[in-house]
Amino acid sequence: MKPAVNLREIPLVRLLLPFVLGIALSLWLDIPFLYLLLPIFILLVTMFGLALRQIPYASRWVFGTLTFGLMLLFGWGLGERHDQLTHHNHYSHFLHQDNVLVGKITKTPELGKRLKAQLSIQSVQDSVGTWQATSGKLLAYIDGDSSSLALQYGDVVVLRGWVQPVEPPQNPDQFDYQKYLHVQNIHFQTFVKREMWMTVGTNKGNPILKFAYKTRTKAIEQLRKALPTEHEFSVGAALILGYKAEISDEVREAYAGTGAMHVLAVSGLHVGLVYLFLNFFLGFIKSKRRGFKILKPLLMILGVWVFALLTGLAPSVLRAAMMFSFIIIGQALHRYTNIYNTLAASAFLLLCIEPYLMMNVGFQLSYLAVIGIVYLQPRIYKCWIIDHIIGDRIWSLTAVSLAAQLTTLPLSLYYFHQFPIFFWLASLIVVPAATFILGLGLLTLMLSWIPVLGSLVGKVLFGLIWVVNALIFTIQQIPYSLLTGIWITGLTMLLLYAFLLALVFFFRYKKPVWLLAALSLLLFVGMGQAHSSIQQQKQNRIVVYHLYKNSIVDFISGKKATTITSREVDDQQIGFTAENHQQATGVRHKERTYFDEQHKNDYLFAQKELIRFHDKTIFIIRDKVQLKTSLPIQPDYIFVQNSPYLNMADIQKQFQPQQLIFDGSNKQGAVRIWKRQCAEVGLDCYDTGELGAWILEVE
Repeated sequence: MKPAVNLREIPLVRLLLPFVLGIALSLWLDIPFLYLLLPIFILLVTMFGLALRQIPYASRWVFGTLTFGLMLLFGWGLGERHDQLTHHNHYSHFLHQDNVLVGKITKTPELGKRLKAQLSIQSVQDSVGTWQATSGKLLAYIDGDSSSLALQYGDVVVLRGWVQPVEPPQNPDQFDYQKYLHVQNIHFQTFVKREMWMTVGTNKGNPILKFAYKTRTKAIEQLRKALPTEHEFSVGAALILGYKAEISDEVREAYAGTGAMHVLAVSGLHVGLVYLFLNFFLGFIKSKRRGFKILKPLLMILGVWVFALLTGLAPSVLRAAMMFSFIIIGQALHRYTNIYNTLAASAFLLLCIEPYLMMNVGFQLSYLAVIGIVYLQPRIYKCWIIDHIIGDRIWSLTAVSLAAQLTTLPLSLYYFHQFPIFFWLASLIVVPAATFILGLGLLTLMLSWIPVLGSLVGKVLFGLIWVVNALIFTIQQIPYSLLTGIWITGLTMLLLYAFLLALVFFFRYKKPVWLLAALSLLLFVGMGQAHSSIQQQKQNRIVVYHLYKNSIVDFISGKKATTITSREVDDQQIGFTAENHQQATGVRHKERTYFDEQHKNDYLFAQKELIRFHDKTIFIIRDKVQLKTSLPIQPDYIFVQNSPYLNMADIQKQFQPQQLIFDGSNKQGAVRIWKRQCAEVGLDCYDTGELGAWILEVE
């Protein structure tokens, strides 16, 4: 039987696979770039020699193997070279106690509690006062005032401050912000006070990007006038221009919980719609002149990239613009373009420019979704032939949604730990609506200078977004519309993709061996999940999380957890600090209480400063007065909170605990003194601020 895809038609796919593997190796194995040059040179010479000798067709695998190795080493070397920390002039090599740095703002600053600006560091004053020319990115958080709010892309600032590495997550299963920034080549950050910085230059950025950011800012202002309410403006600005800074948590949860979040992230869908709009309007020009045949594809490519610039050149838009550029060129040349080769070509070029882009979640999900739509959607669509035109359109959209969801599901579960049951229903609403919203939005911006007409189109746009928001919030309220707390390992994710691939082969070749392979893989996944569930039923664990100026402790027994916190801790802080770990450990039933309350259940007894969890006793010290407490038994562990005045010699004499735990509610100065005293008297101690959350497995 003829294979689904002829491998000879997709040479770039075969080259892309080892190239991506090489980039991945550069992230996992730290080998200097220079060490890779010699094997690359040897492979090139060998391949050149074989090409001159014209090796027999039967031995073509030798050339293919060498090509595989060359692309792997090329990706590896490119990834190693891309890591700016390996560059000899990276600013981190010149840091000392009191740093003065000069840097250029490379992205439009974002306003939160502080102004967040991404800087490209141009020079640093070293420890002897000499200015050193440098490179590298720095994330600067600047206190907000009228001066910092005026900062724009391309401004050059000089600042003084303590530059510190971006810390890894301090709590288990928490979002890894350090890793997130690492793949963007950002490894350090600084917090700058009002009087510790000044602007020394303006308009130093790329003029094309500056024009794009300025145009985008004006477009956002126009949309704000047309969409006066918070929810409608945030959705419209995100969908049309990729501006997501003002999306509220309520809107974000509604769209994420219904599987419609992808329409708020400008991506291939939006670029595809722009491509269709341009193709439709230029189709009205019926010119047969040769010049127009050249002009039309150029105008379409220009239109696609202008839209990409207006959205801030997000990675998802970049890859889509690249892909559609290849498609437009192929159509203009009247050449057949294999979509898989086109995808591989766009990915290859993007990864050559930004190798770490392969670690971007949006990058991964976008390509998987497109592959699913291209391959699976026609096959799913053919499973049900509907004669009615409306029913056929609805089923076609549903097939698109199902195809994209199937190929992205394992990765989505791995990253986001949830599954929206009614994603297909939300897609039936948001995908067609996105077409009209994007079209009306662009029309609103173009007609904004015509008062009556622009205002009328803006009102229609507002009404459409309001209806879409209302429907999304309605779907969110359907009982059991969202399955949460789904945690799978990387191995499970790979097994699920292998299961999906085996099913594809079974339906393609109709051979029982592929169905057997699919069922076996699904059995392995089920066995792995069952084993995890059994282990979770047996677990008994204490977790002291690190939370700045506050205290959170989890007592986990089986699939139950009691969370004890200080009074100041709100639900949002618990969600950010502890919820991921609770879900990862399979917790299904949760209780909450406070340190100054009494609480009792089948595995825990807590009475203010004294806690009993199975056979472990914990004593909590928040005040020196508590040292006078006469305990009937000696505590196994002591939790110290809120920086009480303590002497570790007194603690050792009175309690003789196995270990003291200092959490984030304590001042750093006090913790340093306690740690020194503990070393003097031989007390074991643990600082969550330095070591992260304290976890004890109780037998």
